[in-house]
Amino acid sequence: RVRRGIKSRQQIPDFNGRSDEIGHLSRALGEMTSALYSRIDAIESFAADVAHELKNPLTSLRSAVETLPRVKSEPSRLRLMEIMQHDVRRLDRLISDISDASRLDAEMARADSAPVDVAQLVRAVVAMLADSPRSRGVSLKLKIEPGPDGGRPNFFVLGHDSRLAQVVTNLVDNACSFSQAGAEVRVTLRRRTDEEGERVEIVVE
Repeated sequence: RVRRGIKSRQQIPDFNGRSDEIGHLSRALGEMTSALYSRIDAIESFAADVAHELKNPLTSLRSAVETLPRVKSEPSRLRLMEIMQHDVRRLDRLISDISDASRLDAEMARADSAPVDVAQLVRAVVAMLADSPRSRGVSLKLKIEPGPDGGRPNFFVLGHDSRLAQVVTNLVDNACSFSQAGAEVRVTLRRRTDEEGERVEIVVE
C-alpha cells in the first residue's frame, strides 16, 4: 500500500506499545515511511521553486525578443539587447545554482551525520564575519539564550558542520549586504520546544 499510495499517504500499523521485535520493527518502518514522505515533499517544493525562479527571466527574455523586431530607435534596441543579455546571464547562474544544490544534496545524503555544537559554530561564524570586509561596516551581535532553568543549554545537533556553517554564513552575510553601514545585525541562538520535540533555533535579524 505504501508503494502504490501515490495520491494518499499510508500509515504503518502502530505496534510501538510492544517491547519485542514486532514493536521495534513497527517503529523503524514508521520512521522510515515518515522520512520518505518528507523527502517527497522536499523534492516537490524544490521543483516548484525551480520552476518559479526560471519563469521570471524567461518571461522577461521572451518579451524582449518579441519587442525587438518592432523597435526602430537604436538606443531602445541596445537597451533591449542589454536586458536579453542580463536575463541569459541570470538563467545561467540559476542553472549553476540548481546544479550545485542537487550535487550538495546528493553529497549530504551519502555522508554520515555527526554531533555538531551549534553554539561553537555560530560563535566562529559571527567572529569571522565581524572581522571581515564582508560585514560592510555593519555591527554583528550574538546572543545565546539560557535554558529554562537559567543554565547553559545543550546546542548539539546531528548534522554536517561545514554545511551548517555555510548556511549560517550565507544568512548573516545576506543580512549584512542588505543593511546600511553602521546598522546592527543580531544573531540569536536558543532552544525551542514544539509539537515535534526540542530543536535548536538560529534567528538572524
